[in-house]
Amino acid sequence: CNQIDYKTMAAQVDATNKGSVNEAEDAKANVYETDDLLSMYLGLHFPLSGSKENVSPIIDHANSPIHGLRFPQRVADLLLSLNPVRTNNRALDVGCAVGGSSFELSKWFDHVEAFDFSEKFILAAKRMQSGEELKFNVPIEGDINEEVSVVHEPGVDTASMERVNFFQGDACALSEYADAKKGFGTFDGVIMANLLCRLPDPISTISALPKIVNAGGVVVLVTPFTWLEEFTPRSK
Repeated sequence: CNQIDYKTMAAQVDATNKGSVNEAEDAKANVYETDDLLSMYLGLHFPLSGSKENVSPIIDHANSPIHGLRFPQRVADLLLSLNPVRTNNRALDVGCAVGGSSFELSKWFDHVEAFDFSEKFILAAKRMQSGEELKFNVPIEGDINEEVSVVHEPGVDTASMERVNFFQGDACALSEYADAKKGFGTFDGVIMANLLCRLPDPISTISALPKIVNAGGVVVLVTPFTWLEEFTPRSK
């Protein structure tokens, strides 16, 4: 139940042009396991990165789309603004990528479960959680890149980061986690951002929510609703 984007499509087309269906399937499976995608997601999730190196996340000009920065943090903030009833003060980040929203939630919840399909993303989140200084490349112009260090949001510290349990998982298996995954439990707040219309079986994920959301809890679901058949069969 992988989450796929346009890079998957490009990789599949390229592999197919080479006459290998197996290569196309490999490209689809591994699209989120590349260094380029990891750098892209680290830049999205931690926009303060580059401040030490004087590298801006967006080229500065009069119409810079600065409103697009801090998307993962703003999703977490939206959940908080909706004032979920605090039953056990636990939150869930489904499709957490490299953990920008997860770390933001950890400032306000006692425990956060966070999972993603990508092993590389989860390993990166855990490396940051352990205190490692993570570096990644920011594209500057053409094939010119600048290496920068990850910088976290104010209030995200060692103590808050330790409140997150990251694991590699499948959004379409959410019901299975609710039924059988040790320690998974229930939640006062759940976020799913840019995930639903990239799943092959979104209903399986949505239908699991009543099992895991506490009474008075809040689910924040953010999606572009593209519903492309490359990702989700029309029958689903």
